[in-house]
Formats: sequence, structure tokens, C-alpha cells
Amino acid sequence: MDWISPEHWARLAEEGTDAHRLATATDGWLDRYADWLLWSGGRPPQVEGLREEVLRRYGFAPRGYLGRQLVKKATDQKPAMLLAGEDPGEIVVRESGMAYLVEPAAGYSSGLFLDQRANRRWVSGFGAKRMLNLFAYTCSFTVCAAAAGAETCSVDSAKSVLGRGRENLEANGIDPADGHRFLVDDATKVVPRLVKRGEKFDLIVLDPPTFGRAGGSVFRIEKNLPDLVSQCFELMEPGGCLLVSCNYSEWGERDLQNLCREAIDGAPCSMEKGERPPEISRGAVSCRIRKER
Repeated sequence: MDWISPEHWARLAEEGTDAHRLATATDGWLDRYADWLLWSGGRPPQVEGLREEVLRRYGFAPRGYLGRQLVKKATDQKPAMLLAGEDPGEIVVRESGMAYLVEPAAGYSSGLFLDQRANRRWVSGFGAKRMLNLFAYTCSFTVCAAAAGAETCSVDSAKSVLGRGRENLEANGIDPADGHRFLVDDATKVVPRLVKRGEKFDLIVLDPPTFGRAGGSVFRIEKNLPDLVSQCFELMEPGGCLLVSCNYSEWGERDLQNLCREAIDGAPCSMEKGERPPEISRGAVSCRIRKER
């Protein structure tokens, strides 16, 4: 396996991060969630070998080891199995000093997508006044914007994940009722309503699933993303920024940028690619679109 260096481990610890990719192999990867390790991929490595390796490299002794086999459809993903040690249940991890509630053994995701750490750091430093988070999931981007002083609006079709989003705000000392809206609704229906009402945001995060269902309607990223990008551009204040991210296996960074350029149809803007953490070679692709003043 290709492990992160001890120096990289130390940098993550110094910045207040204990949830991150630890190692990558040809058939999977190993993630750290505080005191637990989660293998995702083919047959998991032997626990004894892992225990010796992480102790030798980082002086770290995990409290538990989990493993899951990946499947193509997220809805078919089964929870991870406990391989050794303690079952983590629900725990708190930290990323760049922020706290997030996660369940490392959960199915498709623990509650925090580790490949978005660099984009979350960028949101933290953007200085937004009003932020819209679409397909918000457990509201990690919302936490970053709110901690920096922004009013926020988080939209997701699943009530349970927005409930976790409120808990994530509270875990960071932020009152969810103080300038923060949570809309349990289909983002493709919410955005046109916001446009019609004339609402404006200086930061919008658009991180949709490749495929999803909400209220009887079906979302397919290759079909529905262009309209959403176009409508989100209408919602942005001049000088504002739209972060678009996706995990569609058919698209690379250039494909996503080309789609976004076509969607905004020549409107004056600048565009740059988003970021991934250096230890994650494959993951979500993203771009940032800044509306010219």
C-alpha cells in the first residue's frame, strides 16, 4: 500500500485533522476516523499487519478496525464489518479544527466525504455573507461557512441528514436557529423558487449525487446538472462564487468545466478547478465559478 508519510500525518495533526485517507492500494483504500481505521475495497488486509504498520509509521494504536466491500450502486452499499477491536458507533472527528459527527461503519458514507477537505477549507476562508448549500447532506460545507460568519440555507431531500447537519452546527458552538435555514426538499425545485423570489447568495455549493430520487422525481447528473448550474448562476451576487462538485465516473475536471461553461452560456465569469486533499488521488472533481462584478 501507498501510505502517507509521517510528516504528512504530523501536519494533519497540527491543523486539527483526525479524519483522512491513510493509505491507498490497487484494490481499495484505508481511511482514518479518529481512533478507528476503515478499509474500503477488496479483501481487507490482515489486522495484525495493519496494527504493526501504523504503530511503526505513526506511533498510532487504533481502537478498532472496520472493512467493507465496495459496490457500484451507492444504494446497495452494506455497512462495514467490525474486523477487530471496539465498534465505534457514532463518534466525533475533527477536520481543520471543526467537529463532525460520523458513523464509520455506516453504508455508503460515514457522514463526511473525506475527499472534500480542501474544498471545505476554501469555503471556510471565502468570507461569505449568505451561503446556499444544495444537496447539503450532513451540512459540512454549511458548518464551514457558518463558522466564518455566514447566514446559510441548506437543502436536502432527506430529513435525517439535515438533522445531523443541525447537530454538526451545534457541535461547533453554532446555534442552528440563528440565521440558518434547513429545507427538506428537492433542490431542483427549490432553486427556481429562490430565483423567482429574487434571493441572492455570494457563495453557492452544488454537490449533487450522480443519481437520486426525491419526491417522485429522478435526478441524473448528466441530464439535470446544466440547468442547475445555470439557475445557480442567476442566484449569485456579482463577485460571488459557485462551487460545483461531482463524483460521476465518466467526467474529469475538464468535462465538468466545459459543462459549466456551456450552462452559463458565455456570461462573464472566471473559472478554476477545485481541490482534493493531496493524499487522495481519485475522488470528486470540482470547479469554482466566480461571477464578474
